[in-house]
Formats: sequence, C-alpha cells, structure tokens
Amino acid sequence: MGRDACLSNCEPRGILYWFATMQVPKSRIPFCPACGSPTKLAVPDGDEKMRAVCSSCGRVHYENPKMVVGCLVEHDNKVLLCRRKIEPAYGLWTLPAGYLEVGESAAEGASRETLEEACADVEIVSPFAQLDIPLIGQ
Repeated sequence: MGRDACLSNCEPRGILYWFATMQVPKSRIPFCPACGSPTKLAVPDGDEKMRAVCSSCGRVHYENPKMVVGCLVEHDNKVLLCRRKIEPAYGLWTLPAGYLEVGESAAEGASRETLEEACADVEIVSPFAQLDIPLIGQ
C-alpha cells in the first residue's frame, strides 16, 4: 500500500500513524565483524541495495546466500536417504546434502557431502534439480 493510500485510510490519525506503522528494515549483521562497532543500513556508493555498513570503520558487509548441495543417489533401483541427527528436522529422512565450501564446484560439494553424510563415494552423472527459495535466505 502506498503512502497516499495509507494516509487516506488512516485518518484521523494521519501522518503520525503512518510513520508509527512503517516497517523499518533491519540488518541481520548488527555489529561489524572487523571492529565490533554497530552497523547501520545504508546504500554504499556505487551500489543500489541497502547493506550493513559499520558506523565506525565504514566497512560494507554483504549478506550472501548459503548454497546447499546434495545428491540423489540411485543404486539397484533404490534411493539413498539419510536420517537427520541434528535440527532442523531431527529424525526425518533426507537426501545427503550440506553447505558448499569455498573453492568447491557444486558437483565437488555434492560428492563430498554424500561421502560425509552417508559414507557413499559417488560419481556425479548429471545435475538433477536447482531450487531457488529466496524467502528463506536460500
């Protein structure tokens, strides 16, 4: 809802009500990892998005999604599943998967995670799926 529409629907409380009900974005990085000072949300020069910027040292901190990789392993017409030993979803069944490490390709990460999670040494034949879930931060 735009500002004008809100103002017309909010009378007689008017502009003060509109400001009081605005949702102010918050950074998920409240303190600078470099110096520990509080951060503020700002659009850095040459950028177009709000970023966490240190109020003391001026460093810009980017929130990047974490990529999860895994394998759909088929062997003898069966699919390999792992039972989760940690939250979230403790005790449920899942494909062997985990976070991609810096310097790994998606295939290397998927193979490594499958070896770590299920002790299965796999050969990546082809990509199966790519899922984008931006609402949960990837």
